[in-house]
Amino acid sequence: MADGPSQFAADDERLVLATLGGDVPSFGVLVERHWRIVFAMALSRIRNSAEAEDIAQESFLKAYSQLHTLKDPTRFVGWLNRITHQQCTTAIRRHLRNKAAMDRESAERADLDAIAGYSSNPGLTEAQVRFVRETTGALPERLRELIIMRFMTGLSAVEIAQQLGKRPGTVRVSLHRAYQILRRNLAPLFEEVES
Repeated sequence: MADGPSQFAADDERLVLATLGGDVPSFGVLVERHWRIVFAMALSRIRNSAEAEDIAQESFLKAYSQLHTLKDPTRFVGWLNRITHQQCTTAIRRHLRNKAAMDRESAERADLDAIAGYSSNPGLTEAQVRFVRETTGALPERLRELIIMRFMTGLSAVEIAQQLGKRPGTVRVSLHRAYQILRRNLAPLFEEVES
């Protein structure tokens, strides 16, 4: 499996070169292949599924329009990840400019409803759901991204590794660290739910 990420990059290179040669459907294959990872990355930073979807779309549109600037087509995924982070940063700045006009409490409730993974457990109270959301949100960004990729988009550790151009073992170790942090930080909730 060690050759997986490099084979993935070679196929991306072929699709990028085909797109640059005028084969637009090849870019559609790139979008289908990398949609979940781009969406997960956006969701990990923005934490609103509708806005994360918009950012994912904007990221692919920007990637398509600037594909000619990509110097090494084997590094498409890393380049796309940078575009996604840039789009997220732009959205966060826009949100901060508009924040004064919004009531923070009502915005949090709307966000909780938008994220299916957090609102799908009818056994938790609103306060408990907010606690889970805050605990997950407190993870370091790289771990939070992996957790969202794993549980919100359903990617396996191997698929995450392929998408990020990392070794599966590296992703598994990082996921394990994230699980340990979450277990420790969510312990009060487990005790509350069990009693």
